Amino acid sequence: MNPKNVRLFYILEAVLALLSGTILPVYVVYFRHFGVTLLEVALLASVFEASIILFELPTGLFADRYGRKLSTAAGFLLFGISGLIFFHFRGFAGFLVAEIVFGIAETFISGALEALAVDSFDTEKREKSLSRLFSNRTAVRTAASLAGMIGGGLLAKYYLPILFIPIIALGFVGLVVSQFLTETSRNRTDDSTTNIKGSLKSLHHSIRANRIIMAIFAVGVLANLVFEGADQYWQVLFGEIRKIDVAYFGFFTAVGALLTLVFVRFSEYYYNRLGSYLIACFISIAVLLWVMPRVSNNYAINALVAYFLFKELIRPALSTHLNRQYKGPNRAAFLSGYNMICSVGEVFAGVIIGLLASQFGVPIVFYSGAVVAIAVPAIYLTLAKKLA
Repeated sequence: MNPKNVRLFYILEAVLALLSGTILPVYVVYFRHFGVTLLEVALLASVFEASIILFELPTGLFADRYGRKLSTAAGFLLFGISGLIFFHFRGFAGFLVAEIVFGIAETFISGALEALAVDSFDTEKREKSLSRLFSNRTAVRTAASLAGMIGGGLLAKYYLPILFIPIIALGFVGLVVSQFLTETSRNRTDDSTTNIKGSLKSLHHSIRANRIIMAIFAVGVLANLVFEGADQYWQVLFGEIRKIDVAYFGFFTAVGALLTLVFVRFSEYYYNRLGSYLIACFISIAVLLWVMPRVSNNYAINALVAYFLFKELIRPALSTHLNRQYKGPNRAAFLSGYNMICSVGEVFAGVIIGLLASQFGVPIVFYSGAVVAIAVPAIYLTLAKKLA
């Protein structure tokens, strides 16, 4: 085991969470402030996800071949560059370029950093350590997000135009910290899968050969269909429709983060019962999305906070099972492939919800997310049973 890598993994995950947490509660407010329409908001999200689809697998292969440390450093460098573009080019075209760079930055890190951390454990101890690794990651990310969300909300209230200055600084911090990572001895790839075609074949084989992996991939795609509407338009629902001051947005997400800190360790004990776990989380999310546009402000805020909680509790369970099931040498490319396939769902959802919101109003995107949320655990259980 390489404990230094694990510690640095948590630190870099905290930097990533602080980075995303700063903009998460108010980035749509930032876009709207500079004249971006509702449809353009959805298009920006779709372009971001499209860049992930295009670059996830190539950057995963880059990480497995040339080093996960180098890939992680490149990602943080690109995060800083994207912050500069967001800050200096304040219009739809500038935001479009920045979203592409931001998406590419995420792909350099998404599979590489996680793979480096997982392969830092001894093989015989790895499976037992993964649930704790990912529950700890969620706790660390949540705590860092908490600080970022509060800071982002206050920036939006008092000086929205400098929202992306912290992103530039955090990109530089991540770049420096990543230099202290150590490549693992397992970072040796299968030569037959170090190109796009070979990697796609390997990914296809991994999915077809393992029923749990196939079912989790299906959940990943459908989950993005559930989350995309609420993630893109809750700020519009609460700010423009419900007329709630944007200064509170950071606190809404911060309370959700605090609840996640409380419950993530408790939820860890239920990861082995993945079917029941997904039923509880997605049915809860379905109810919350359905009532969010329909009830009074106070109840809607509580529903939003609970939505943030249940959404964050899903990811560590899926990550634990994916990494337990995958036994191959190209872990970064495999995880990047998972993120790429999940992003297909986000791109599709981004276009659909943009059209729905423009034609029928913002509440419809919450109702449609609720309907899909009910279907997700049923599809998981059906696939897992059928493929058994």
